[in-house]
Amino acid sequence: MTAKRKQEILIALSILLTLCSIGFSFDGTIYLWFWQKYPIIPILLLMFAFIGVRYWLKLEIERQRQQIYSEYKQNNESQQQTGFQNLLSSREIEVMELINSGLSNKEIADKLFISLSTVKTHINNIYKILEVKNRREAIEKMNTDRKDEHTNF
Repeated sequence: MTAKRKQEILIALSILLTLCSIGFSFDGTIYLWFWQKYPIIPILLLMFAFIGVRYWLKLEIERQRQQIYSEYKQNNESQQQTGFQNLLSSREIEVMELINSGLSNKEIADKLFISLSTVKTHINNIYKILEVKNRREAIEKMNTDRKDEHTNF
């Protein structure tokens, strides 16, 4: 049974017990409240209702705590992943791979069927994103990130 289902049952039971505690009975000619004739019954019913609500609140707090923790953990993990593949577009990654293989801008343009100016634009974007100044630094950063990814496993 899920925590949500337990909470629903506890609330329904608590409401039922509370309503039962304020009930009344007809004794011939007069109406009597339960608490007038048998004062222990509504006291016990209200006590059980209180315990049920308290348990429900405990479950709800734990559920919210787990949700907050999982969101925090997910957010923290996504901030830690700063590898170049998370920062670059798929086309920029292709260009970076070809740079790493030693191709010139013209050879990259021919291989990807794009213009030379488009290759230069991609390379400039790569440099800005990776915060490097030239091909050598970009290749070093890419290879360093790859090594870090493999050591994390």
